[in-house]
Amino acid sequence: MTDTNLVQSVDRALSILEYLGEYHNGAGITEISKALGLSKATVHRLITTLKIKDFVRQSEDNEQYFLSFKLLYLSNCISTKLDIFKISRPIITKFADDVDATVHLSILDDTRTNIVYVDKIEPTNSNKIFVMSSKVGKKAPCYCTAAGKLLLSQYSDDEIRDIMKDVDYKVYTEKTIKNTDEFIEEIHEVRKQGYALDKHEYDSGIICISIPIYDKNGNINLAMSVTGLIIYTTTDDLIALKSSLSDISSEISNIIKYL
Repeated sequence: MTDTNLVQSVDRALSILEYLGEYHNGAGITEISKALGLSKATVHRLITTLKIKDFVRQSEDNEQYFLSFKLLYLSNCISTKLDIFKISRPIITKFADDVDATVHLSILDDTRTNIVYVDKIEPTNSNKIFVMSSKVGKKAPCYCTAAGKLLLSQYSDDEIRDIMKDVDYKVYTEKTIKNTDEFIEEIHEVRKQGYALDKHEYDSGIICISIPIYDKNGNINLAMSVTGLIIYTTTDDLIALKSSLSDISSEISNIIKYL
């Protein structure tokens, strides 16, 4: 969608919702105004509308604003219609418990330059202290995530260059890929191996392996990723899971063919 098609007030209201989604302790009008570059009057008007429509709530104690549970309801309206999550979650939950690791399912966003986490399954009774920034609905760049590399590996080199032509390669860690040539070299390895790795390229100290889940046409439908913290897990440990992950991928992919 081009900028000329944007409705400014809607765009700003959605930016407020996205901003509040990053802050579990809430945010005030002044903070939101500074972060988004909007006047306090504009923020007040928009957030009052969002509050009336029950998309945000306000604390009685400190007047901070938070996302409301209405958004959870709306997300459930989506997830309940996606049979793949109903099918995959029990299978993946057992695996997450068995290996004591967090598993994500991801797709590409509309630009194909970012992934979107569409499900996150954490082990039920883990003793590991493991805090992650990922959450359902959050985006992350393709060039520094295992899922992003995997999902883009189904495109040709020329298609990837076109997709990534306007990407600003932000450096998150010393391991982050810094340009499209490096990225395509990594994609070649992904195609050869059948899996993708994130060697703490996005979050320092966090590593990840991702494998594909296919749709009925043989296209990569989802990326399934196992994430570990380097104080508990090595890259070799994750690669050792490839066989088990492939079995799960095949099981879920075979079911998707009949949906």
